[in-house]
Amino acid sequence: MGEHRHATVAIIGLPNAGKSTLLNALLGQKLAATSQMPQTTRTRVLGVVDRGEAQLAFLDTPGIHLPKHALNERMMAHVEQALEEADLVLWVVDANEYLGTGEHALAKRLRKLERPTYLLLNKIDLLSKGRLLEKIATYKDLLPFKEVVPIGAKMGLNMDPLWNLLERDATQPGWPYDPETFTDQTERSLAAEFIREKVLRKTREEVPHGVAVLIEQWLEPGHEDYPEDMAPEGVFIAAQILVDRDGHRKILLGSQGEMIKDIRQSAQRELKKLLQRPVRLELFVKVDEGWRDRPDRLDRLSI
Repeated sequence: MGEHRHATVAIIGLPNAGKSTLLNALLGQKLAATSQMPQTTRTRVLGVVDRGEAQLAFLDTPGIHLPKHALNERMMAHVEQALEEADLVLWVVDANEYLGTGEHALAKRLRKLERPTYLLLNKIDLLSKGRLLEKIATYKDLLPFKEVVPIGAKMGLNMDPLWNLLERDATQPGWPYDPETFTDQTERSLAAEFIREKVLRKTREEVPHGVAVLIEQWLEPGHEDYPEDMAPEGVFIAAQILVDRDGHRKILLGSQGEMIKDIRQSAQRELKKLLQRPVRLELFVKVDEGWRDRPDRLDRLSI
């Protein structure tokens, strides 16, 4: 028997690189919300995997961007926190996109950090082998990377070589997390994020990132207000969707309430899978102008 060892691994990159998709692939189940919209992830999300003697604590982070609101400033603070905590860094890059100023700025930050950094060229299913080799050549001089690993997080491509490298480089003594620990996210926080994911997926470009979700009620069996017609092992959830302006509220509601109904049904199915029990979900849309710059609101949203 070998000795237990671990590593804290920060997953970083620009928006839409596939960081949360990678986290879900590494964990073998959905933990982080994903969508094609940038800045889906707003906080630092912990996911823990035990493999043999190695424990890997992955920190998913928001996509790196220039802050425009207090919300964005807090998101970037989560990135900095994760980088400071990390023993290893996974820099996820969309291999189908061009190397630009954002990547150069991030490389400069990582040079100062001096942490072992893997370059993960993601979405390799979207390009030829020739183009992939060109991408590797383009990026390899940005940093003295510990490893360069082409992956396809969405399809689970080339994950075994990545796991082998991570297990090899998990050298910190002991396991900081109990073997039963999977994440630091509560059921409520996961529910809020999965509802917000459905909003982004259903509305796409129509509703920008001025949307957030607050869980207002979470009723378990035995509560005096638990619905009598619900299954005795279920959970009743009432959530408030915050938007920046009335126009966004109208989009979310849709014609005759069809959009919010679609979002509710889709989110309810997802939450049933997450919680492994019957779920009844009610959604309400509220206009809360300027919430992204209000510290009290951001605190309540745990951002």
